[in-house]
Amino acid sequence: MRICIIERDDEEIRGIEWYLKNYLTRSVEIERATSCEQIVQIFSSFHPQVLLIETELITPTVQNFLQRQPCHIIALTAQPIYQQAMKAIEIKAAQLFVKPVPLEELKSIILTLPIKYQEDTPTPSITTEAQLYLDLFLNTPKKVNLKQQVFFLLEPAQFQHNLSLYNWLIQSPIFEEITAFPLQKRVLCLVQSIEREQMTKQLRHIIREWLKFSGEEMNIAIYDGEETTLSHMYNECKKVLTQRFYKGYAHIFPSSQSLNVTRLDPLLTPEAQQLLINSLENGDLKAIKSFLYKLTDTSTFYHHEDVRIHLTSVLAQIRRFMMKYHLQQQPKLEIQYRALFHHILEHPIMYAIVQELILFTQILIQQAKTAQQLHADYAEMAISIIENHYMNSTLTLQSIAKELNISANYLSNVFSKKMGIPLKKYIQQYRVQQAENMLAHSTHSIASIAEAVGFIDSNYFTKVFREYYHLTPFRYRSQSIKNTPVI
Repeated sequence: MRICIIERDDEEIRGIEWYLKNYLTRSVEIERATSCEQIVQIFSSFHPQVLLIETELITPTVQNFLQRQPCHIIALTAQPIYQQAMKAIEIKAAQLFVKPVPLEELKSIILTLPIKYQEDTPTPSITTEAQLYLDLFLNTPKKVNLKQQVFFLLEPAQFQHNLSLYNWLIQSPIFEEITAFPLQKRVLCLVQSIEREQMTKQLRHIIREWLKFSGEEMNIAIYDGEETTLSHMYNECKKVLTQRFYKGYAHIFPSSQSLNVTRLDPLLTPEAQQLLINSLENGDLKAIKSFLYKLTDTSTFYHHEDVRIHLTSVLAQIRRFMMKYHLQQQPKLEIQYRALFHHILEHPIMYAIVQELILFTQILIQQAKTAQQLHADYAEMAISIIENHYMNSTLTLQSIAKELNISANYLSNVFSKKMGIPLKKYIQQYRVQQAENMLAHSTHSIASIAEAVGFIDSNYFTKVFREYYHLTPFRYRSQSIKNTPVI
């Protein structure tokens, strides 16, 4: 990469030059100047691809010249004022930095510039993309010369951004020469072989710069085994990339360092089921965390498919808990539950799944406490409705639940738990009690009393009344009158 720096302060130039030569891993040629007097000569002989120029040195003549040049321009200024910003805009600068120049940001901007290296001639040791396709998918027996090339795979956190990663990589000056091939979820790469420590440094650099550019994490797998075919190297690197499930992102995984994965019984034991049920009922989030965090213990790595099934079994116990307190009737919670189910099946990082499961459980425990507090309220509200509307023959469990805006099943469970008898039985009992009072203290006919307390059929009223008092309404009234003391 050819960079020209035109800056009045020679010390500033030297500092920028030192930083770029040490922290841009691609080789950098730098031309320096403290004025624009020789700018035409510099461009004709050096052909800079990037120009760093102090806006205070830009005259109208220099501005006209720069507007015709194909290089990328980064403007520098010691005066953060409107006039200097306008100069940067007029020369179409990619960025304007106020001195002192933030060198890390300067490096990141340079790395994102779409610079073409057409003058670079590839060496015969670098494989072409066509050869990569044939060697990878047709499984040719040809071996890769690992003394000349290094093989690695890039895997972004979001697989759908794979093409963006590929386009960014081939335009990046991190490697002198690179052959890259985008696959569905990864980018396959071959570069000229360099010393191991330098290679690791460059791969770390890719991870950092991609994060700055895209805001996204990635992992890299590098092949460090014996000389073999491209297809075998790809499969070995793809295999070690599964470690993301246990370790997350921003890692470089050598193909030789595979994990010892243990099988896990994906179904919960009866003891584990009881532990979860008791912990949920008691609101013991600490016990649930302890149970789940055993899966993330770095001393043992369980097969990722077993872990996912195991966590769906945990979710099944949580579902039972939700249904007990009718929490699935809350639309927001139901949406969260379904999202969590897909999270367990699809998310690439185990720890993130466990955290989402714990957060959802915490919400459910709090909602269950609220529901338990509302049990008595719903029962009392239902009793109030019965007392005010028992005379209405259409009063039923369903009509009361509708008025309370809850399901009939939920009201039935809440009422029975609170009052000790079914709501339907309570309505019947309350009507009979009111009828008993009217029989004893009024002269209304039995048919009219039955209708007044909500019974449509007087014969059915007589049958129900006898069940409670072991007498017909007529005999009960007769005995009540007979036993009434004369004043």
